[in-house]
Amino acid sequence: MEWRVRSSRYVVRDRWISVRADECLTAEGIEVSPYYVLEYPDFVHVVAYDADDRIVLVRQYRHGLGGTSLELPGGVAEPSDADALATARRELREETGYQGGSFALQATLSPDPAKLTNRLHLVVAHGVCPGRFSPDRSEQISVELVSRAQAYELALSGAIMHAQHVGLLLTALQRRF
Repeated sequence: MEWRVRSSRYVVRDRWISVRADECLTAEGIEVSPYYVLEYPDFVHVVAYDADDRIVLVRQYRHGLGGTSLELPGGVAEPSDADALATARRELREETGYQGGSFALQATLSPDPAKLTNRLHLVVAHGVCPGRFSPDRSEQISVELVSRAQAYELALSGAIMHAQHVGLLLTALQRRF
């Protein structure tokens, strides 16, 4: 079933993304060339509940969309992060100021197994408390707290536009740790 890679070359390679062009042969010997693979670092998204059982969301500008997007907090795993939980704690604190509480890895998924090499980690946190946040200089983030019912409605109504976030939020709302 696996394809054989006869050669690879990088079309783009920088700190955020690498685009690889592979020359492949399928198990049946059919040539697929070039086959573009995007290499991104792993990332984490957090469904965080505060002491009042409200979910912490962020609203921020997204250049690809050309507008603001209501989303789950999260971001790219840094080499200094010990694991997905460390990334989740760091990103939640940086983007929202919320910290503390208990964190658990709920799922590790592939955002697009056809062309992406990275993994997406869904972390759920309970009992987080507000604090001071420090987003990256390029991020202009506002924090919004919503009830479970509101989060569910936002996900189903299209108010949360990011398809991955809709799926992650609905998954977390269905399960508890």
